[in-house]
Amino acid sequence: MSIVSKDFEIQENLIVLIEDLQNNIYDLRDRIADYSQLYNKTRNQIGECEVQHEKIADLIGEKHHSLYHKMKSLHYLLEIINDYRDCNGIFQDQNDMIVQVQEIMLAYAEKEFYEEAATIKKWYDLLYIAIYIK
Repeated sequence: MSIVSKDFEIQENLIVLIEDLQNNIYDLRDRIADYSQLYNKTRNQIGECEVQHEKIADLIGEKHHSLYHKMKSLHYLLEIINDYRDCNGIFQDQNDMIVQVQEIMLAYAEKEFYEEAATIKKWYDLLYIAIYIK
């Protein structure tokens, strides 16, 4: 027989998941800043090998754009999940929370924002595992 209750284990899993999500967002924020600096540096060097630098700058810009939208969707996900926390930090209505996250994922897919939908899907799967412990 388990000494730790299932509800307590779910709460612990959700806390760890939220910490991972926050760390992922912070990492993306740092990477976006690095890409911004690299983009500006590349744009400033355009002159001699203009075509090559232009292509590199475009690739950097695309990566920056992709990371920005990923961070934006993860930040939105974090806000939604945190809405289910009470004043004591306990996650309430976990079933409703996972349904709402699934709806967000499907809404992104319906709008054909497939990269954002895939990002949410990854965290939806982790959330599902954290809540529905076997």
